Amino acid sequence: MRPAIAILKGSGNDRVPTPAFASLYRKLTSYLVKVFPPTENPQSMYPPPSAGEFVSQHFSTAPEFHRQLSRELWTLLRDISRDKRRVNGKTLHDHQFAHLIWIAAALTDGPDSPTSFFIQGAPGTGKTLTLGVLMQACIRLQTRHLMTGKIAYCTAKPYHLSDKVRGKGMGHRRVLRSPPYTLSEKDINRRRLALGRMDQKFMKHFFPRKSWNGLFDKRPRTEDEARRVIHDYFQEAGLRVAESDEVMLANVAKVLASLATTARGPSGSTELLELPPVPAVTQQIESHTGDAAFAIPPDYPVFARENIGFSTATRGEARVVLEPALMFTSAQQIERYQEEVHRHVQVILCDEAQRRQPLAFQEPVVSARARHVPLVFAAGSQWYGKAWNCRSPVHSFPESIRRGILPDLGVRIFPSAQELHYPAETEEAVKQLLKVFFQPLNSFNELSLPQPYEVNTLAVVHNRLIDPVVERLRQAYTRLNTSATVRPFHGNEEDREALQIWFDAEGEGPNVLVSSASIVKESLDLLSLRQLVVGAKVSTDVLYHLIGRLAHGRSRRNKNDRMLVTLQQLADSNLGATPFVALDHGQTFPDDGFTWINGHALMSTRAFHQDARRLTRKGRNQDRVEVPSHGRRKRGVPSPIKMASGTSLLPGKYGQLIDPNARTNTNPQISRLALVPNVQETYDPKQGPPSRELTRTWAAECGGLSVFDNYPSIMLAVEEAHSGGSNPRQALEQKIARLRERYS
Repeated sequence: MRPAIAILKGSGNDRVPTPAFASLYRKLTSYLVKVFPPTENPQSMYPPPSAGEFVSQHFSTAPEFHRQLSRELWTLLRDISRDKRRVNGKTLHDHQFAHLIWIAAALTDGPDSPTSFFIQGAPGTGKTLTLGVLMQACIRLQTRHLMTGKIAYCTAKPYHLSDKVRGKGMGHRRVLRSPPYTLSEKDINRRRLALGRMDQKFMKHFFPRKSWNGLFDKRPRTEDEARRVIHDYFQEAGLRVAESDEVMLANVAKVLASLATTARGPSGSTELLELPPVPAVTQQIESHTGDAAFAIPPDYPVFARENIGFSTATRGEARVVLEPALMFTSAQQIERYQEEVHRHVQVILCDEAQRRQPLAFQEPVVSARARHVPLVFAAGSQWYGKAWNCRSPVHSFPESIRRGILPDLGVRIFPSAQELHYPAETEEAVKQLLKVFFQPLNSFNELSLPQPYEVNTLAVVHNRLIDPVVERLRQAYTRLNTSATVRPFHGNEEDREALQIWFDAEGEGPNVLVSSASIVKESLDLLSLRQLVVGAKVSTDVLYHLIGRLAHGRSRRNKNDRMLVTLQQLADSNLGATPFVALDHGQTFPDDGFTWINGHALMSTRAFHQDARRLTRKGRNQDRVEVPSHGRRKRGVPSPIKMASGTSLLPGKYGQLIDPNARTNTNPQISRLALVPNVQETYDPKQGPPSRELTRTWAAECGGLSVFDNYPSIMLAVEEAHSGGSNPRQALEQKIARLRERYS
């Protein structure tokens, strides 16, 4: 570790910047202003142009810890510049480097230096790596014995944390339990139970539990080696497999060799999920390779839950704590860990803080009698509230595309205003969705791009229609003789990482993942994603976050390359929930509706105008669609779209004709329970926490189903209440009531 840069020289009122720092300061602050012009970011505090003014008025009188951290960041920025801006094997983008310069300068502002910072950037533009550099600076301070407190890194959604901490490579190893992970008896039994759901009779006859455990003692590395182990076991036991069971035997061999795992298929089935082999175990294996935690040295005192990363210390002994944001927002966790964790936290890094304000993190620390108010650095794609002391310059979607960080986003809207719009979750709406899904775009032919049904796709439908849509897509691809793989995702934690790895693995055809908005709007980083299909009712905010999933996709193909947002407009949905409204695109559209060419680029001004010239030539494009007005209608004014009734596909309303003009349901019980399966189970604390299905039923019975489906934290509150011996149903109702009050 290189020595920290000297910032000051002299004493008292004669303190001036050192020549080395003055030179670095001029260079970096000029870079900051070039990347983020102050005129475009009036909400942000910018450093003075003179290093002397910065040192005398901002740095020298700031609190000691602010100065130490700022100095370490200036040192890191100098080192990163010398290393051609390489961090964790990646080259920092202009905006990432500029955000770090802004933080280093904003940290010190005299005696009243800020204690909270919000870093704002478009989804998929590397905010996690920016926080990772901040963690690196803090770890350096701890190593220099200039920081005695803990670093807490957290995410608003618990399931985000593992990818950001472990990285994709370690996530792959964890799913297959490859080194440095080991197979526990629970893991081995879970594999047997999963294969038993595929063929219970086969597994019970050929692989009883004792024999199954014995096979894993030999831990074969390849499928051929696994087959030899099974062959030897069969010979010793005098077993022979019929020809009809060969497929199932092959599945067992792949699971035994850690080349495959299982995932939930449609209608409650279990399917084999083949994954690419992990890299050679002879290579050095780092436990924390994610962008957030790359700077953690091996064997550093770290606490992390088992599903997040590797722990080398207890919570109390750890110098870095990797926990979900619930550590600071759950009353039970605050009470339980205030002596071990909260009173010792000095810096909090939060990725995707959502609507959480800095006081939500700082108050538990101060209440635990910490010596100082902790510094909070949060990153997010959207700005909520005014409680943050400092807000960074904004890195927007259009700017990301202009700089080549993200590909353009093309937009496909259907149906046209004059065509029939059916209510959501009806037979007619699903047929309309599937027809358009496989309909080629002439504009993509014009741009030499693969058709949407030929690329990796995330399809978002109603939660209760995931399985039927998967089955229909599989049948449609079979009729086309296309080797596509279509899978459902119901939010299972065991499936999440496995499906991400499967989705990004190269196959013979496209990979299509079908899920619901509430499950994926803020999760699943699918790096090979090329198309987002939304065939369900969504709000403008939810659509923005879904497009954020698309923005995490990578791999450019040519200068006209673009990802595609395919959006179905429904008779009972919000017509304002379109990319034209949800995104900061910089274009101008008429308020009373307009003509759009499906596939047209929306985000980049250059591509937008190029497409306007190329795609609107007379007779050259048949992808025109009329986008209706999204303004609020006055009473008595006819709808701007043509609406029709449809046959419901939802339980509780199955086969019922849904009239889009009938906005209310006369039967409140049907209205509440229409989206919920018929659950016969009851809650027994001795049998474990209540299932998601039972919890959804409780939410429906108290009229909070829509709240439940949009806030996964409710399920966490239920599980936490069960673990603490409280009434989970009461916890659910209280959580729903608080969320309604907060966001009404």
